[in-house]
Amino acid sequence: MDGRLNGIRAVFMDVDDTLLDFNECARQNIQACFAKHGLIFSESIFQFFMSRNVKLWQLIEDRQLTVDELHRTRWQGIFDDLGIKADGVAFEQDFIAGLRDTAVPMEGAHEIMKYLHERYKVYVVSNASNLQQMTRLTKAGLIEYVDGIFGSLDIGVNKPDPRYYDYCFQHVDGVTPAETIIIGDSRNADISGGIAYGLHTCWFTHRGTPPDPAIVPEYTIHRLSEIRKIL
Repeated sequence: MDGRLNGIRAVFMDVDDTLLDFNECARQNIQACFAKHGLIFSESIFQFFMSRNVKLWQLIEDRQLTVDELHRTRWQGIFDDLGIKADGVAFEQDFIAGLRDTAVPMEGAHEIMKYLHERYKVYVVSNASNLQQMTRLTKAGLIEYVDGIFGSLDIGVNKPDPRYYDYCFQHVDGVTPAETIIIGDSRNADISGGIAYGLHTCWFTHRGTPPDPAIVPEYTIHRLSEIRKIL
């Protein structure tokens, strides 16, 4: 869809790979964890992690895996598949702890968040914890533009579960889904979930992900600065 969207009162903004560059955050953190555990880091290991991580989070969004199960099995499964002798559970704990302190803003994140916060209520919607995203957004210098954080680990259900959005709209001062736009990189959690709940949707695709004819957002952008053409 082209043209400016009117009647919006609130913006739901995703974090990882929307406001913060998850790839770079993960790369820095994995390198630090490998050094701590006396392991040799390589680009191929990083790419293996990224591929596996996408699949695991898809299972979470499809309700076939819980976040707790992911944390118990993710790195142990990666190490087993790669033939690396290491304690995957201990590594996962260090990885999660390090991720809380790693915050690399996406290009244009500061400018667009300032722009949005001057015009709308801006809420963070994330399949992580409130504390983790508050810590990272503070470190990235973005927290001043956030009116509230809805972390699925605190709510008890993940995007795109409608119960997640039920909770959000119980805490946004009478704003309705029709007055809200969700902006995020996940076609399933952000776009499909947003469409199903009656939100306006904006898909942020910046890594060459091909469109899915089954999930059609109202707007598609490739740079955060393009949001100014919509809102």
